[in-house]
Amino acid sequence: MWKIYLKQAWAMLRQNRLFSSIYVVGTGLSIALTMTVFIIFYVKTAPIYPEYNRDRTVVLKYLKAHPADKPEDNWRAGLLSSWVAQLLDSLPHLEDMAVTESYPNSGNRVALPGQKQAFQVYPLYVNSSFWRVFSLHFVSGKPFTPAEYQARKHTVVISESLSRRLFATADGAGKTLLFKGNPYTVCGVVEDVSSATPDAVADVWMPLTLSDAAFYADRSFPLLGALNYYLTAPTSADRETLKEEVRDAFRRYNVGKEWAYDLMGQPDDAALSSFRTDPISAPDTDSLFRTLLYIVLALLIIPAVNLSGMIASRMDKRLAELGIRQAYGATRSTLLSQVLWENLLLTLLGAVAGLLFCWVIVLTSGSWILTLFDARVDTDLPVPFLTMEMLFNPWVFLCAFGLCLVLNVVSALLPAWWGLRHTIVQELYAKR
Repeated sequence: MWKIYLKQAWAMLRQNRLFSSIYVVGTGLSIALTMTVFIIFYVKTAPIYPEYNRDRTVVLKYLKAHPADKPEDNWRAGLLSSWVAQLLDSLPHLEDMAVTESYPNSGNRVALPGQKQAFQVYPLYVNSSFWRVFSLHFVSGKPFTPAEYQARKHTVVISESLSRRLFATADGAGKTLLFKGNPYTVCGVVEDVSSATPDAVADVWMPLTLSDAAFYADRSFPLLGALNYYLTAPTSADRETLKEEVRDAFRRYNVGKEWAYDLMGQPDDAALSSFRTDPISAPDTDSLFRTLLYIVLALLIIPAVNLSGMIASRMDKRLAELGIRQAYGATRSTLLSQVLWENLLLTLLGAVAGLLFCWVIVLTSGSWILTLFDARVDTDLPVPFLTMEMLFNPWVFLCAFGLCLVLNVVSALLPAWWGLRHTIVQELYAKR
């Protein structure tokens, strides 16, 4: 029976091309805009390259220091210092601890020895555990070893695109480059990291021991510095336990101190940390998700209402046809099923159009689109903006399509049911 309904729906689609085109485009735009919002949040929260360990990672980015007896007076805030590593190193449920320092982008250039042409790069100083917390794919070579890290050797890992620009090949391991005029040996080359994952993105990954600023700490505020911490638990089930152990470590540290340190709700889950941009307060997640809900509902309900009006107008024109079919024995449930199958076919076509529209929107809008919910995304990085892993995830598409399908079915069901409430005589006289 459903095959007959689809054939009838296809015939109706060809007979009413203007209505069908508007319906398909309207559904497609609704799905496209909804998918665009979903993609933004998917990129920031899902386990994607190189942050496959997000489900068991917690993040420390900011600290707030204040007098122990006056939390709101004379506070200081900033990133964390290297002393925090000693505070957390022996936690029972800590598997690995990545420490990073992002360096200002201006003035960081690399070149080949003996050549004047230099390339602007974005360096990221990392510790030797960084490569276990973040799963970067090595094209050639390997990461610098803990021994090289401790010895402060001039060894670096570079991105594949930078390797091709410098050496005309992705196999740049073992070659030498100049960073700010100093020679460095390339120990490994990794697949490019998108600027959509700002915690791990870089052109050059350098040992943290080579950064003097990374180990600076104010004597008055020894836990404030210039570092970010990414802690992994053995399993995702241990993540909450690890968070409590971190908080307990800071509470014990604060005992008897003149200045106390406030984590402001941290450690954050890796997904939530993307939305913590204020160094002195926790993100308002309730407001964030309310905003997301309002946006999605607006993108779905407004087109659904418009489509419902179009379907209601079309049903008025088809009353005579439906009356004739009822006169020959068709039940209201049969007619209602036909209308819903017609709507399903149009929605499926709209879903395909929406997927294409979404890719066009994301690929042509520029990297500013990811700054809608996170101003930290660096839009000037010479790396791929979005990968296919980010652009097309079946669950993202199915969620957007499912929501649109439900609303489209409702938008077709109500006017169809309302139109079919008439008697056969009323329907047959509709065109008189």
